[in-house]
Amino acid sequence: MLVVVSGQIGAGKTTVCQRVIDIARDNGCTCGGVLTRKTGDGGILTVDIRSGSSMPLASTRPIYRGPQTGKYWFNPAGIEFGMDAIRRGTRSNILVVDELGHLELEGEGFALAPEILRRRRVRDSIVVIRSELVEAFLPLLGSAALIFRTTPENRDLLPRQIAALLLGKTARSGD
Repeated sequence: MLVVVSGQIGAGKTTVCQRVIDIARDNGCTCGGVLTRKTGDGGILTVDIRSGSSMPLASTRPIYRGPQTGKYWFNPAGIEFGMDAIRRGTRSNILVVDELGHLELEGEGFALAPEILRRRRVRDSIVVIRSELVEAFLPLLGSAALIFRTTPENRDLLPRQIAALLLGKTARSGD
């Protein structure tokens, strides 16, 4: 099952994913992939879900020599760190990719993630995509996805709804 968590900047997409991960782990599932977190200085950190380790992914200052999009300069080492976590995450019950955006549409960043998701190298996955980019990514992801639009009003309810779907599928498949 492929779940897309979408929403505007600041709607709580990453928070929804973290809570789904917590629920899934409490129910015996393994989770892998990446979460992205804002840093105090406005940058972005990528977090390996399995290990908990992290690395700077992007900065609002031109301190990295990787690709640039909008106000961010990306760290090539942070991108590779994230892709390694995504590849390792395919051995989990649930793979999380937070997030796909303009960079990936341009063939950079975590651009290999849609191919991994399309090939269904993991049974269940969650991918975060901003609302305005969902339609651009759907053809890259392959089969039908369940789309959950995150808002400040529903972000506390969504984790339980998404986890129930994923855990129900896991239970039916014998895991």
